[in-house]
Amino acid sequence: MYTAREIKTGIILSFAWRSLLFFFAYSIFLCCLNVFGGFPIGISFVPIGLIGTAVAFYVGFKNNSSYERLWEARRIWGSIVNASRTWGAFTLAYVKEPMLSVGPDQKQIHAALIYRHIAYVNALRIQLRQKSVWNDSNTIAHTVVKGRESYDDSPLYKNMISFLPETEVKNFTSRKNPATHIMKAQALHLDALFGNNAISERAYIHMMGLVQEFYNQQGAAERIKNFPFPRQYAHFSKMFVNLFILVLPFGLINEFGKLGGMLIWLAVPAYMVIAWVFYTMEVVGDTSENPFENAVNDVPMTAICRTIEIDLREMLDEEHVPGPILPVDNILM
Repeated sequence: MYTAREIKTGIILSFAWRSLLFFFAYSIFLCCLNVFGGFPIGISFVPIGLIGTAVAFYVGFKNNSSYERLWEARRIWGSIVNASRTWGAFTLAYVKEPMLSVGPDQKQIHAALIYRHIAYVNALRIQLRQKSVWNDSNTIAHTVVKGRESYDDSPLYKNMISFLPETEVKNFTSRKNPATHIMKAQALHLDALFGNNAISERAYIHMMGLVQEFYNQQGAAERIKNFPFPRQYAHFSKMFVNLFILVLPFGLINEFGKLGGMLIWLAVPAYMVIAWVFYTMEVVGDTSENPFENAVNDVPMTAICRTIEIDLREMLDEEHVPGPILPVDNILM
């Protein structure tokens, strides 16, 4: 997620310089054909304007839909944060020492439930950031964040071993959906505690309700991850923008040619500006449609997971709590 109020010129140019160079060379070539080659390539701007209007509506629809996916993804993780804090509070308030059999003390039970939950949110984060078959992880939107301190691509085992016993980690990482089985382990732990009278029936129902809430939010995130933005909209949006950009200079050359003299060359800067606007609208939508791909515009799941970890470990009154994830060059992962 980009955190600064305004996007730096360097980042804009990293997206735009290739396209601007093409727009300049393409328009110069066509103007030279018209002026020096004697080819009357200018055409009426009316049909081109109609195409541009239709493309603008189409790209606007795509961008609105892409933003909805991005915002829904952020709301899902906001709900996970709220439910995680509730999980920590319920654990400390409801879970008491088992009354029937000798077992772990109260603090150990609290730590087990809370640390397993921290492992859960991190496992979910890593799962969601796995590459999709329809997403290109080598785009500029991805390469902008690579090589920075905030770039996070850590393996699941390395991340979970800090919070769980090695036997549990090996069990979870052997599964196709580790996060699902971590939450299952939480439910089984709660059931065992209830059987040992460590939690009341009311507390058991409340905490099992949170387990269900985490599964609901995980499922909502996986729906966005596993169901791509419909290809017919994404593909034809890009195709229509490219078509408009290719035919645009013919209309501009015709219009500026009517002014006479050297004013026809004004078609070059005019074309570069208009084409860049349409190209940028397409790129904005394209880089927002998959919000879990570890790109510059995506949901900052690493920072959110660290926020959850800080809150829960402070609930345990731990002294050595890691600090929050900070933006690097205005990019928060």
